[in-house]
Amino acid sequence: MKKKILLITDTLCDANGVSRFIQDIAQIALKEKKSFKFLTSTNKTYCKRLENINIFKPIIDIKMPYYPDLSIVLPPFIKIYKYIKNYNPTSIHISTPGIIGLFTLIVAKFLKIPIFSTYHTDFAAYIYSNSKSKLFMKITRAYEKWFYRRCRRVFLRSDIYKELIENQFKISKDKISIIPAGIDIDRFNVENRDYKYFKKFNIPKNSIKALYVGRITKEKNIEFLLNVWKRVNKEHLDVWLIMVGSGTLVKMQDKLLKYNIIFLGHRDSNELSIIYPSCDFFVFPSNTDTLGQVVIEAMANGLPALVSDIGGPKSLVENGENGFIIKRDNSDEWYRYIHLMIEDSKLKESSSKNALKNSKELTINKSFDFFWSMHV
Repeated sequence: MKKKILLITDTLCDANGVSRFIQDIAQIALKEKKSFKFLTSTNKTYCKRLENINIFKPIIDIKMPYYPDLSIVLPPFIKIYKYIKNYNPTSIHISTPGIIGLFTLIVAKFLKIPIFSTYHTDFAAYIYSNSKSKLFMKITRAYEKWFYRRCRRVFLRSDIYKELIENQFKISKDKISIIPAGIDIDRFNVENRDYKYFKKFNIPKNSIKALYVGRITKEKNIEFLLNVWKRVNKEHLDVWLIMVGSGTLVKMQDKLLKYNIIFLGHRDSNELSIIYPSCDFFVFPSNTDTLGQVVIEAMANGLPALVSDIGGPKSLVENGENGFIIKRDNSDEWYRYIHLMIEDSKLKESSSKNALKNSKELTINKSFDFFWSMHV
């Protein structure tokens, strides 16, 4: 029987790493002429309009409590059910455990189609970070456990969360797979560097620039980073922090400009391919990411990465080689390593070369081949 996969997700047109990963594998599926379809329900527009991507208009669309950068949608259930039944996939991959994911789980069980899933996002940690409610966190974790235990196989973006899946979710290790980290390397090239790009933002051409790309939200630990940067600014007046992304904390931008912190908002992949290599190093203080797609993107542009010792991004960094793994929320250490990146040009240069070299192995093609082969 010919393999036919249907991937269903609650987040496909959002500006985040999960969305970009799914869109990248959708593009490869088209090139390789695989029977691989993708389905979501959203009003958002940050996505490629590929022929194997099916977007259903939601009946209701509201912001998610404690996580307003994502939406809760009520999808057209009957249309989605009919689509699944007509496509008749040999397996269904549920990429997110939201309303669409839950509905698909029920449908797949009813139609007796094998279910696979990816633990892309630590929602319980996000909920706690934004609400500080241990009750909400426990409820979310209990739901996650219930959901993923009903899947034939659970995929992870890095091995950092393997212990959580085995010990808390009680899923045996033979049902867990790690997807090789990868991005569309061809999108990025250090030769796209253009220091004149920042002239329109009144940032001096020869100034040192640290870059953050991602949601500008509380659960990404942004407030911590901004406070560290205020301290950096006291010592280094010619250094800038470039913040790319959208989110609830963007409202602080006017107050932070005096600390050489500038918010560029959402930028498409064409602009990002210029912004990345035109900066000097990457800062990513998040403690809740399961991988950190943007960290790979930064390294593919020759940027050393400073990341937290909690979460998936640390799996991408070789300490002292292509960046540094820094203790969670330790402002003194974060300041010290940022200071090191600013002052030690030889270290920054060697780290940059290593970041670029290591990223060459992190291709989306490897991710796709593994992903496809495991859906048997």
